[in-house]
Amino acid sequence: MKYFVEETLLDEQDKKNAGGKARQDVTDILESIGYQKLIAESGMNERQELNAVQRLVHHYKVKKMWKKTLSVVGKGDEVIIQFPLLNHSLFFNQVIKQLSKNGVKVYFLIHDLESLRWSQSKSISLKSRIRLNIEERSVLRLSEGIIAHNKKMKSYIKTYSVESSKIIPLEIFDYIIPSYHERKNLDNFQLNAPIVIAGNLKQHKAGYVYHLPSNVEFNLYGIGYEQTDDKSVHYCGSFMPEELPFVLKGSFGLVWDGPSSESCIETYGEYLRVNNPHKTSLYLASGIPVVVWSEAAIASFIKENNCGILVSNLSELPELLSMITVDEYELMKKNTEIIGERLRQGFYTKQAVKGF
Repeated sequence: MKYFVEETLLDEQDKKNAGGKARQDVTDILESIGYQKLIAESGMNERQELNAVQRLVHHYKVKKMWKKTLSVVGKGDEVIIQFPLLNHSLFFNQVIKQLSKNGVKVYFLIHDLESLRWSQSKSISLKSRIRLNIEERSVLRLSEGIIAHNKKMKSYIKTYSVESSKIIPLEIFDYIIPSYHERKNLDNFQLNAPIVIAGNLKQHKAGYVYHLPSNVEFNLYGIGYEQTDDKSVHYCGSFMPEELPFVLKGSFGLVWDGPSSESCIETYGEYLRVNNPHKTSLYLASGIPVVVWSEAAIASFIKENNCGILVSNLSELPELLSMITVDEYELMKKNTEIIGERLRQGFYTKQAVKGF
């Protein structure tokens, strides 16, 4: 039998960002191709409020929960686990090790590499970084196969002593949009319209939003925006992921991160060098071409498929946009629709899973 695990913990605030949707889309895609769902029921908890002994006890409880969830899986079976775990345990590698001994093939589909994601964050203690690193390495080394975001992430995972042949690049995350063809309006996307920015707009996450070039107009969608006096920036509200594709209006969707508009730097910005931002998939699946940081891992995909433009500094936008003809933009929209159709059908996830 082929199984996958769905963890059940998301609050309403989580549902208004891309993280929850990415996991749900994987769930829906795997179910559509015949994988059986196993539910890992675990509630979110505030671990920072626990003392050292209580935390250790909690790690054991989580391990016990995972053993129970996976108890139906036996010799010759396969199971896909989305990684990182929403409710992690220091002892999770013991669960995977036992499954492997029992003849179960365990695969991981990576949403984030936390050790890499937080490697430059000053808010994460050295102790936490070491724990993240140990948890990731000890678990991924035991896998039968891994779906990584792209070739750059694959190269990084290989440093964990994981065989290259076991790592399959996804290329880009799929993005399921129910009723897309009935509700789509590609007239919402025009060359001379504002640039779209969708996602978490809090200053600590997307500081660049508060330093945008004033000679370009922007439409913002997402949570946490702090209103400014910048007349070129228009805040359009926050929406659930399934509604967002139908309210976006603009010319290009911006894929950028970090505190600066001059380059993608620090924790979130540097992470773009190895990850596939889910908002890229949102834009393309919605039918809007993208503007991507030229050093981002996803940049090569955008260039190869001619579904957007690359910039190294947001100050380059006015000149670059002025050079794009209507015909060139329409071709990018056409290419975007081709890629978008694949994303909405779960093409890339299905293709990667076939490699197992």
